[in-house]
Amino acid sequence: MSEFLKNERNGVVYFTSPQLQACRKINHAFFTRKGGLSKGPFASLNMRFNCADERENVLRNHIIGGAVIGAEPSNIVCTNQKHTDNVRVIKGKYVDDERRDEGVDALVTDVPGLCLTAYYADCQVVMFFDHKKKVTAIVHAGWRGVQNGIVPKTLKIMCDEWGTDPGDVLTAVGPSICRSCFETDEDVPRLLRETYGTFAAEYIYKEGEKWHVDLKNITYSTLLRNGISPINIDMSSICTVCAHDKDLWWSQRRCGDERGVQGAMIMIR
Repeated sequence: MSEFLKNERNGVVYFTSPQLQACRKINHAFFTRKGGLSKGPFASLNMRFNCADERENVLRNHIIGGAVIGAEPSNIVCTNQKHTDNVRVIKGKYVDDERRDEGVDALVTDVPGLCLTAYYADCQVVMFFDHKKKVTAIVHAGWRGVQNGIVPKTLKIMCDEWGTDPGDVLTAVGPSICRSCFETDEDVPRLLRETYGTFAAEYIYKEGEKWHVDLKNITYSTLLRNGISPINIDMSSICTVCAHDKDLWWSQRRCGDERGVQGAMIMIR
């Protein structure tokens, strides 16, 4: 695990990966809930559209976040997260054809200035950057996404479409639920075992009547098994459920459904 860097700009509190921040070819941020315009349970930098928050506030919050990393509002492209393994590829001159009725949980591009945006409130957001081919990706990976293999699928698309060598890929995995807080019934471990076999067993354990899953280390091991160098991986040690500064984070486990979500953004300069 890595200690991500805490930053503040114009009241917006966000974290950055030391690995990605050292790369001058990209800008990125894992935002907290601080620094936006939303009110009540959505205060304040809520980027969640499908909730009771005012849409205008959510749109403005995206612009605020984009400004932190230098993105123009018209260049912000968002996932439509439905826990799928669907990946949207954006090459050359892009057209915003997101087809909002379909799930899109990962975005990949080689377009400079295009700001890829994903969301999280316990789930993982994974960022990739191929520093040689100048290709970047952002992936929303909760347990369903992990079970469906969306992380290696996104990496394979980078390899197939742009000739990416996994050894050249810098990777950051943002704040997300830890193994102690990820308490579940037997169905989640069973589905993960169906996908990963004995590989997943060491990251799943039982306490009392409940199971616990270490998604962070399943993702870390998956990255290694798909050719990412360990020295190129940053993984945040922050748990959005039990972090000591809970006021910075929305969490599905802790807050329930009446809440916002954090956003995460990455952009090739």
